[in-house]
Amino acid sequence: MKTGYKLALATASIALGFGVIQAKPAQAATFSGPINIYAAASLTETLVQVETLYQQSNPNVTFMNTFGGSIGLANQIIAKTNPKPVDIFFSVSQAPLDNLQSNNLLIEGTRQDILNNTLAIITPINSTTSISSVQDLLPLKVAIGNPASVPAGVFAQQLFANSGISGQLNPVLGTDVRNVLSLVSSNTVDAGIVYTTDALTALDKVKIAYTPPINLYSPIVYGSAVLRQTQNLDAAKDFNSFLRSPQALSVFQVSGFTPIPEPMTTGGSIAVGIVGLMMKRKVTAKAKAKAAVD
Repeated sequence: MKTGYKLALATASIALGFGVIQAKPAQAATFSGPINIYAAASLTETLVQVETLYQQSNPNVTFMNTFGGSIGLANQIIAKTNPKPVDIFFSVSQAPLDNLQSNNLLIEGTRQDILNNTLAIITPINSTTSISSVQDLLPLKVAIGNPASVPAGVFAQQLFANSGISGQLNPVLGTDVRNVLSLVSSNTVDAGIVYTTDALTALDKVKIAYTPPINLYSPIVYGSAVLRQTQNLDAAKDFNSFLRSPQALSVFQVSGFTPIPEPMTTGGSIAVGIVGLMMKRKVTAKAKAKAAVD
Protein backbone atom coordinates (compact mmCIF):
# COMPACT_ATOMS: atom_id res chain seq x y z
CA MET A 1 0.00 0.00 0.00
CA LYS A 2 1.40 3.37 -0.98
CA THR A 3 2.27 5.96 1.66
CA GLY A 4 -0.36 8.46 0.49
CA TYR A 5 -3.14 5.90 0.71
CA LYS A 6 -1.94 4.81 4.18
CA LEU A 7 -2.04 8.45 5.27
CA ALA A 8 -5.59 8.80 3.96
CA LEU A 9 -6.74 5.73 5.87
CA ALA A 10 -4.96 6.93 9.01
CA THR A 11 -6.58 10.36 8.75
CA ALA A 12 -9.96 8.72 8.19
CA SER A 13 -9.44 6.63 11.32
CA ILE A 14 -8.61 9.76 13.34
CA ALA A 15 -11.78 11.44 12.08
CA LEU A 16 -13.82 8.45 13.15
CA GLY A 17 -12.14 8.45 16.54
CA PHE A 18 -13.96 11.61 17.60
CA GLY A 19 -17.17 9.64 17.93
CA VAL A 20 -19.03 11.53 15.22
CA ILE A 21 -19.96 8.47 13.20
CA GLN A 22 -21.81 5.40 14.36
CA ALA A 23 -20.72 2.87 11.72
CA LYS A 24 -19.01 -0.09 13.37
CA PRO A 25 -16.13 -1.68 11.45
CA ALA A 26 -16.38 -5.39 10.73
CA GLN A 27 -14.54 -7.58 13.21
CA ALA A 28 -11.85 -9.77 11.70
CA ALA A 29 -12.83 -13.39 11.09
CA THR A 30 -15.91 -13.14 13.34
CA PHE A 31 -18.56 -14.03 10.81
CA SER A 32 -18.90 -16.89 8.35
CA GLY A 33 -21.27 -18.52 5.90
CA PRO A 34 -23.18 -17.24 2.88
CA ILE A 35 -25.00 -13.92 2.67
CA ASN A 36 -27.70 -13.92 -0.01
CA ILE A 37 -28.32 -10.43 -1.41
CA TYR A 38 -31.02 -9.15 -3.77
CA ALA A 39 -29.79 -5.85 -5.21
CA ALA A 40 -30.51 -3.25 -7.87
CA ALA A 41 -28.86 -4.00 -11.22
CA SER A 42 -27.09 -0.63 -11.13
CA LEU A 43 -25.05 -1.87 -8.16
CA THR A 44 -23.60 -4.87 -10.01
CA GLU A 45 -19.87 -4.07 -10.15
CA THR A 46 -19.66 -1.78 -7.13
CA LEU A 47 -21.37 -4.08 -4.64
CA VAL A 48 -18.97 -6.88 -5.59
CA GLN A 49 -16.05 -4.53 -4.87
CA VAL A 50 -17.51 -3.70 -1.45
CA GLU A 51 -18.01 -7.38 -0.70
CA THR A 52 -14.39 -8.10 -1.59
CA LEU A 53 -13.32 -5.33 0.78
CA TYR A 54 -15.45 -6.80 3.57
CA GLN A 55 -13.96 -10.26 3.03
CA GLN A 56 -10.51 -8.90 3.90
CA SER A 57 -11.69 -8.87 7.52
CA ASN A 58 -14.21 -11.71 7.19
CA PRO A 59 -12.66 -14.31 4.86
CA ASN A 60 -15.17 -16.98 5.85
CA VAL A 61 -18.12 -14.99 4.55
CA THR A 62 -19.31 -15.69 1.01
CA PHE A 63 -21.86 -13.77 -1.06
CA MET A 64 -24.61 -14.82 -3.42
CA ASN A 65 -25.91 -11.88 -5.44
CA THR A 66 -29.04 -11.58 -7.51
CA PHE A 67 -29.21 -8.33 -9.49
CA GLY A 68 -32.28 -6.96 -11.26
CA GLY A 69 -35.05 -4.38 -11.18
CA SER A 70 -35.71 -3.50 -7.53
CA ILE A 71 -39.50 -3.55 -7.86
CA GLY A 72 -39.43 -6.99 -9.46
CA LEU A 73 -37.02 -8.36 -6.85
CA ALA A 74 -39.18 -7.04 -4.00
CA ASN A 75 -42.25 -8.65 -5.58
CA GLN A 76 -40.40 -11.98 -5.70
CA ILE A 77 -39.64 -11.72 -1.99
CA ILE A 78 -43.25 -10.86 -1.13
CA ALA A 79 -44.56 -13.70 -3.31
CA LYS A 80 -41.97 -16.06 -1.78
CA THR A 81 -40.75 -17.15 -5.19
CA ASN A 82 -37.08 -16.62 -4.35
CA PRO A 83 -35.41 -20.08 -4.38
CA LYS A 84 -33.30 -19.37 -1.27
CA PRO A 85 -33.92 -17.15 1.78
CA VAL A 86 -32.73 -13.59 1.15
CA ASP A 87 -30.59 -12.01 3.85
CA ILE A 88 -30.27 -8.42 2.57
CA PHE A 89 -32.25 -6.33 0.11
CA PHE A 90 -30.33 -3.41 -1.43
CA SER A 91 -32.79 -1.37 -3.44
CA VAL A 92 -32.94 1.75 -5.54
CA SER A 93 -36.05 3.84 -4.82
CA GLN A 94 -37.88 3.91 -1.51
CA ALA A 95 -41.00 2.19 -2.86
CA PRO A 96 -39.67 -1.43 -2.96
CA LEU A 97 -38.39 -1.18 0.62
CA ASP A 98 -41.64 0.49 1.70
CA ASN A 99 -43.51 -2.45 0.16
CA LEU A 100 -41.41 -4.99 2.07
CA GLN A 101 -41.76 -3.01 5.28
CA SER A 102 -45.55 -2.81 4.96
CA ASN A 103 -45.56 -6.60 4.61
CA ASN A 104 -43.52 -6.89 7.85
CA LEU A 105 -40.61 -8.52 6.03
CA LEU A 106 -37.81 -6.25 7.31
CA ILE A 107 -35.98 -6.61 10.60
CA GLU A 108 -36.68 -3.50 12.64
CA GLY A 109 -33.78 -1.08 12.94
CA THR A 110 -31.84 -2.38 9.93
CA ARG A 111 -33.32 -0.19 7.20
CA GLN A 112 -31.00 2.60 6.09
CA ASP A 113 -30.54 5.10 3.25
CA ILE A 114 -27.06 4.87 1.74
CA LEU A 115 -26.64 6.50 -1.68
CA ASN A 116 -28.03 8.96 -4.21
CA ASN A 117 -27.82 8.80 -8.01
CA THR A 118 -28.98 10.83 -11.02
CA LEU A 119 -30.45 10.09 -14.43
CA ALA A 120 -28.51 10.31 -17.68
CA ILE A 121 -29.74 10.24 -21.28
CA ILE A 122 -27.28 8.17 -23.28
CA THR A 123 -26.70 7.51 -26.98
CA PRO A 124 -24.42 5.05 -28.81
CA ILE A 125 -20.78 6.07 -28.82
CA ASN A 126 -20.84 6.67 -32.59
CA SER A 127 -24.12 8.60 -32.58
CA THR A 128 -24.28 12.08 -34.09
CA THR A 129 -27.66 12.84 -32.51
CA SER A 130 -27.66 16.05 -30.47
CA ILE A 131 -29.79 16.13 -27.33
CA SER A 132 -30.06 19.35 -25.35
CA SER A 133 -33.45 18.79 -23.71
CA VAL A 134 -35.83 15.98 -22.84
CA GLN A 135 -38.09 17.15 -25.67
CA ASP A 136 -35.37 16.23 -28.17
CA LEU A 137 -36.21 12.57 -27.48
CA LEU A 138 -39.58 12.83 -29.27
CA PRO A 139 -38.44 11.80 -32.78
CA LEU A 140 -36.09 9.11 -31.45
CA LYS A 141 -36.39 5.43 -30.58
CA VAL A 142 -35.85 5.50 -26.82
CA ALA A 143 -35.36 2.71 -24.27
CA ILE A 144 -36.25 2.92 -20.57
CA GLY A 145 -36.61 0.34 -17.82
CA ASN A 146 -40.03 -1.27 -17.57
CA PRO A 147 -41.81 0.86 -14.92
CA ALA A 148 -43.65 -2.22 -13.66
CA SER A 149 -40.42 -3.71 -12.31
CA VAL A 150 -37.64 -1.14 -12.73
CA PRO A 151 -37.49 2.09 -10.67
CA ALA A 152 -35.38 3.75 -13.38
CA GLY A 153 -38.41 3.40 -15.64
CA VAL A 154 -40.59 5.10 -13.04
CA PHE A 155 -38.10 7.98 -12.80
CA ALA A 156 -38.04 8.18 -16.62
CA GLN A 157 -41.83 8.47 -16.69
CA GLN A 158 -41.63 11.30 -14.15
CA LEU A 159 -39.03 12.97 -16.37
CA PHE A 160 -41.35 12.75 -19.39
CA ALA A 161 -44.36 14.04 -17.45
CA ASN A 162 -42.53 17.00 -15.93
CA SER A 163 -41.05 17.85 -19.34
CA GLY A 164 -44.49 17.95 -20.97
CA ILE A 165 -44.02 14.94 -23.27
CA SER A 166 -45.85 12.25 -21.28
CA GLY A 167 -47.79 9.97 -23.62
CA GLN A 168 -45.97 11.24 -26.70
CA LEU A 169 -43.27 8.55 -26.59
CA ASN A 170 -43.63 4.81 -27.07
CA PRO A 171 -40.39 3.66 -25.45
CA VAL A 172 -38.78 0.26 -25.72
CA LEU A 173 -39.00 -1.34 -22.27
CA GLY A 174 -35.89 -2.95 -20.83
CA THR A 175 -35.80 -5.58 -18.09
CA ASP A 176 -33.46 -3.39 -16.01
CA VAL A 177 -31.05 -0.48 -16.48
CA ARG A 178 -28.26 -2.75 -17.67
CA ASN A 179 -30.55 -4.11 -20.38
CA VAL A 180 -31.28 -0.51 -21.44
CA LEU A 181 -27.54 0.14 -21.49
CA SER A 182 -27.10 -2.89 -23.77
CA LEU A 183 -29.88 -1.75 -26.11
CA VAL A 184 -28.14 1.61 -26.55
CA SER A 185 -24.60 0.27 -26.88
CA SER A 186 -25.74 -2.20 -29.57
CA ASN A 187 -27.44 0.60 -31.57
CA THR A 188 -30.79 -1.15 -31.15
CA VAL A 189 -32.26 2.19 -30.04
CA ASP A 190 -31.27 5.82 -30.59
CA ALA A 191 -31.15 6.74 -26.91
CA GLY A 192 -31.82 5.41 -23.45
CA ILE A 193 -32.37 6.61 -19.91
CA VAL A 194 -30.19 5.03 -17.23
CA TYR A 195 -28.51 6.06 -14.02
CA THR A 196 -25.35 8.11 -14.38
CA THR A 197 -23.35 5.36 -12.69
CA ASP A 198 -24.48 2.84 -15.32
CA ALA A 199 -23.35 5.14 -18.12
CA LEU A 200 -19.94 5.49 -16.46
CA THR A 201 -19.40 1.72 -16.66
CA ALA A 202 -19.61 1.73 -20.47
CA LEU A 203 -18.10 4.96 -21.77
CA ASP A 204 -16.34 2.96 -24.47
CA LYS A 205 -19.76 2.00 -25.89
CA VAL A 206 -22.12 4.86 -25.00
CA LYS A 207 -21.89 8.56 -24.27
CA ILE A 208 -23.86 10.79 -21.95
CA ALA A 209 -25.73 13.02 -24.38
CA TYR A 210 -27.70 15.00 -21.79
CA THR A 211 -28.06 15.18 -18.02
CA PRO A 212 -31.64 16.18 -17.14
CA PRO A 213 -32.24 18.61 -14.25
CA ILE A 214 -32.78 16.67 -11.02
CA ASN A 215 -35.94 18.63 -10.21
CA LEU A 216 -37.73 16.79 -13.05
CA TYR A 217 -37.86 13.50 -11.13
CA SER A 218 -37.96 12.27 -7.54
CA PRO A 219 -34.72 11.88 -5.57
CA ILE A 220 -33.01 8.60 -6.43
CA VAL A 221 -32.22 6.94 -3.12
CA TYR A 222 -30.54 3.57 -2.55
CA GLY A 223 -31.30 1.82 0.73
CA SER A 224 -30.82 -1.56 2.33
CA ALA A 225 -32.28 -3.70 5.08
CA VAL A 226 -31.98 -7.17 6.57
CA LEU A 227 -34.94 -9.45 5.90
CA ARG A 228 -36.78 -11.50 8.49
CA GLN A 229 -36.24 -14.63 6.38
CA THR A 230 -32.46 -14.43 6.84
CA GLN A 231 -30.69 -17.59 7.94
CA ASN A 232 -27.44 -15.80 8.77
CA LEU A 233 -28.65 -12.96 10.96
CA ASP A 234 -25.44 -11.81 12.65
CA ALA A 235 -23.39 -11.75 9.44
CA ALA A 236 -26.22 -10.08 7.52
CA LYS A 237 -26.55 -7.34 10.14
CA ASP A 238 -22.81 -6.75 10.20
CA PHE A 239 -22.47 -6.50 6.43
CA ASN A 240 -25.55 -4.29 6.22
CA SER A 241 -23.86 -1.92 8.69
CA PHE A 242 -20.62 -2.16 6.70
CA LEU A 243 -22.42 -0.76 3.64
CA ARG A 244 -22.49 2.60 5.43
CA SER A 245 -18.87 2.48 6.60
CA PRO A 246 -16.35 5.03 5.26
CA GLN A 247 -14.50 2.22 3.45
CA ALA A 248 -17.62 1.06 1.59
CA LEU A 249 -18.93 4.56 0.89
CA SER A 250 -15.61 5.57 -0.65
CA VAL A 251 -15.91 2.66 -3.11
CA PHE A 252 -19.43 3.74 -4.07
CA GLN A 253 -18.24 7.34 -4.41
CA VAL A 254 -15.47 6.41 -6.83
CA SER A 255 -18.10 4.66 -8.99
CA GLY A 256 -20.13 7.87 -9.21
CA PHE A 257 -22.67 7.39 -6.42
CA THR A 258 -23.20 10.13 -3.84
CA PRO A 259 -23.11 8.89 -0.23
CA ILE A 260 -25.98 10.10 1.94
CA PRO A 261 -24.56 11.59 5.15
CA GLU A 262 -26.07 10.63 8.47
CA PRO A 263 -26.90 13.37 11.00
CA MET A 264 -23.93 14.49 13.10
CA THR A 265 -21.35 12.55 11.10
CA THR A 266 -18.95 15.34 10.18
CA GLY A 267 -15.94 13.18 10.90
CA GLY A 268 -17.41 10.33 8.89
CA SER A 269 -17.96 12.65 5.94
CA ILE A 270 -14.34 13.78 6.16
CA ALA A 271 -13.21 10.17 6.27
CA VAL A 272 -15.24 9.18 3.24
CA GLY A 273 -14.06 12.25 1.35
CA ILE A 274 -10.39 11.64 2.09
CA VAL A 275 -10.44 7.93 1.21
CA GLY A 276 -12.59 8.59 -1.85
CA LEU A 277 -10.23 11.30 -3.08
CA MET A 278 -7.20 9.06 -2.71
CA MET A 279 -8.95 6.22 -4.53
CA LYS A 280 -9.99 8.56 -7.35
CA ARG A 281 -6.40 9.76 -7.70
CA LYS A 282 -5.23 6.15 -7.83
CA VAL A 283 -7.78 5.30 -10.55
CA THR A 284 -6.85 8.44 -12.53
CA ALA A 285 -3.15 7.63 -12.30
CA LYS A 286 -3.76 4.11 -13.60
CA ALA A 287 -5.83 5.47 -16.48
CA LYS A 288 -3.10 7.95 -17.43
CA ALA A 289 -0.46 5.24 -17.27
CA LYS A 290 -2.54 2.99 -19.50
CA ALA A 291 -3.11 5.82 -21.99
CA ALA A 292 0.62 6.47 -22.13
CA VAL A 293 1.31 2.81 -22.91
CA ASP A 294 -1.42 2.69 -25.56
